[in-house]
Amino acid sequence: MREYEVLYIVRADVDDEKVQDAVKRVNTLIERSGGSAERTNLWGKRKLAYEVKHQKEGSYVLQDFQLEPDRVPELEAGLKITEEVLRHIIVRKPEKAVATTVTPPPAEVVLEPVAAATDEAAGRSRRPDREDREES
Repeated sequence: MREYEVLYIVRADVDDEKVQDAVKRVNTLIERSGGSAERTNLWGKRKLAYEVKHQKEGSYVLQDFQLEPDRVPELEAGLKITEEVLRHIIVRKPEKAVATTVTPPPAEVVLEPVAAATDEAAGRSRRPDREDREES
């Protein structure tokens, strides 16, 4: 199973109890799809950037869950037909990086400073630029 998070917006014209019912309904959708809900974070009512289904505000809910990748479309279909949910987005969380050990370089390595080129050597290898060509 992979880890996902879903952010969805519940209609603002419903009271807090109905928002909790919508969260329970989404949890049920996740469990019916074969996943497991992990953490739910209620962000509260916020103003929407633009009007969605004649609503100017919505209650935002962020939820972490685990689900098989081939079951995600089934969950999205369930969220689309849920009347309380105005919009939703499901995002796969990044895989946790496996810590690799890096061996330090050996202590006896000595770095020598790079010798700076002299003006004569630099002048010989230097190509004439546009101003030098125009003067000739």
